[in-house]
Amino acid sequence: MKRKYLVYIGASLMLLSASCTKDLENVNKNPNSTTSIPPSTMLSNVELATATLGRGTIRRTNLSFDMMAVQQLASTETIDGGEGDKYLKSDNAGNLQDDSYTLIINNAVQLIENVKKDPTQINLLSAARIWKVLVFQRLTDAYGDVPYFDAGKGYITGNVTPNYDKQSDIYADMLKELSEAAAAFDASKTPLGSADIVYNGDLSKWKKLAYSLMLKLAMRMEKQDIAKAKDWASKAIAGGVMSDPTDVCIIKHSSERNDVANPITYTFNSYTLADTKIKISKTFLNQLVSTSDPRRGVFVSTVSGDTTLANLKALPNGLDMNGFNTAFPGDQLQSYATLNTKVILTLTAPTFLLTPAEVQLLQSEMVVKGWMSGDAAGLYAQAVTSSMKQQAAYGAGGTITDAQTQAYLTANPFPAAAADQLKALGTQYWIATFLNGWESHANWRRTGYPVLTPTNYAGNITNGQIPRRLTYPLNEKVNNPKGLQSSLTNQGKDEYMTRVWWDKQ
Repeated sequence: MKRKYLVYIGASLMLLSASCTKDLENVNKNPNSTTSIPPSTMLSNVELATATLGRGTIRRTNLSFDMMAVQQLASTETIDGGEGDKYLKSDNAGNLQDDSYTLIINNAVQLIENVKKDPTQINLLSAARIWKVLVFQRLTDAYGDVPYFDAGKGYITGNVTPNYDKQSDIYADMLKELSEAAAAFDASKTPLGSADIVYNGDLSKWKKLAYSLMLKLAMRMEKQDIAKAKDWASKAIAGGVMSDPTDVCIIKHSSERNDVANPITYTFNSYTLADTKIKISKTFLNQLVSTSDPRRGVFVSTVSGDTTLANLKALPNGLDMNGFNTAFPGDQLQSYATLNTKVILTLTAPTFLLTPAEVQLLQSEMVVKGWMSGDAAGLYAQAVTSSMKQQAAYGAGGTITDAQTQAYLTANPFPAAAADQLKALGTQYWIATFLNGWESHANWRRTGYPVLTPTNYAGNITNGQIPRRLTYPLNEKVNNPKGLQSSLTNQGKDEYMTRVWWDKQ
């Protein structure tokens, strides 16, 4: 829809600030009245919406496509729920793009427009620029070329059919934005305060977020321009990246069944997905079990919440119900393991957007590749420890003791050979980003780790290969054909196996 490139103030904003109800009604009548909404409230909105999106989008892309493509989850579904598991055509693969513009980017762009000429609001401007990069990084990594430079400016410029920009140009601008925004923070200016629901206005945390995003972008562009990748990665390290558990970029959720509840839990409950729709992949559970990973007790349970290993059966990827019944005669799909219903499937379970564990794994990779000096094994251990500790954000059921962490590291030490080191780092990233399937899939495409055996379900459209990207929304072919054509000309066919710019063979 063309409106996705216009300003949209979603329901989540009303939940965050009931006092703005009258203003929101005016917005629906007059888009220019967004200036009457406190800019800080708009920041809260874009932060929250990045985690919640549309629940259908969470289910159909994050869970049922990306997490299944990289074999963290599995399903016997073939329509509206298991396409990533079997590499089937999905009419919903474009949902992430639709919702990202409608619910987040349009508001972020308007926020930037509203405060960019006010020097007292430099901190809000900088935070909005950084957050916009966080959202676009997820978006462009999923699709490749997307509207970027003219996106979200429908009411500003009148352009509701923006061009699709090259991912290489998007990456260059995102790096510039992070560099400028991080340097512009000024503690003497208007503080962000409690409207910042991520860091409560702590500018030092925002700087770490900016430089951590910079590091991720730099590592992702390695195959296209290794010299620039090294330069940007070094700049990120020099600027200061996430290192402490409190640096985590996390969105907390409400216990109410509304737009601020955990979106994964809400959609699981609404569609009873745990029973038969979404299961833990055998590939993922085997990894956790074979290494005695204590995160298994956080991530995996039966439908009733039982985490006893003997009672956990995981579903292989690539089976429909006929295949399941043939492979496991007499078994009931409901008895197979799913997301832990008592720990990570609670309405208050947080959403992790970027974690110290990811950043430490990337730093260890830099040392292994000779991009910087340091202790690769030590950074690996720090990353694993960070990932273990962050599970406590789920509550008592997520607590992993220091003794459990140390036992895991003792049993799974950092390998001696460089090739094995990269494999270990990629595998740990895959585990650490569990539930952030978009990121798990992107890093798997970048590194090739963990090594996965593709499924070859009859009727798949990838010739039995794991997809390399999501496909664009179907409505773009009708509403923005000229803009879409620029991507088809530059990037190639709108297919799962078309590689994005940084995913060079």
